[in-house]
Amino acid sequence: MMRNLLAGIAAGAAGTTALNAVTYLDMATRARPASTTPDDTVRKAQELTGIDLGESTEDVENRRSALGALLGIASGLATGALYGLLRPRLRRVPLGVLGIGAGLAANVGTTGPMAALGVTD
Repeated sequence: MMRNLLAGIAAGAAGTTALNAVTYLDMATRARPASTTPDDTVRKAQELTGIDLGESTEDVENRRSALGALLGIASGLATGALYGLLRPRLRRVPLGVLGIGAGLAANVGTTGPMAALGVTD
């Protein structure tokens, strides 16, 4: 079980890295700015919880940016971990279906909180 969990986390890390690489390549190619939705999600969560992220505006903005990125990484790792734990029980399910399921789970894991907080629809 531990082996499956670790393999899933490694797969989640690889998927997260690939997604980040494609995102930054797109930003470089099209000269587009980074998305503000991760920062906005942290801002909304901060408003709801009352957590203080610092005294200066610059400190707060930097922490929001970092926490937004960390939430994306955590979502990718958690999706991989869940996949690693469930995969042995789903041996009869075609790999393509499992891949689609993992992709949907990762998408919901990242966009679900954003939608719930009203950052995006």
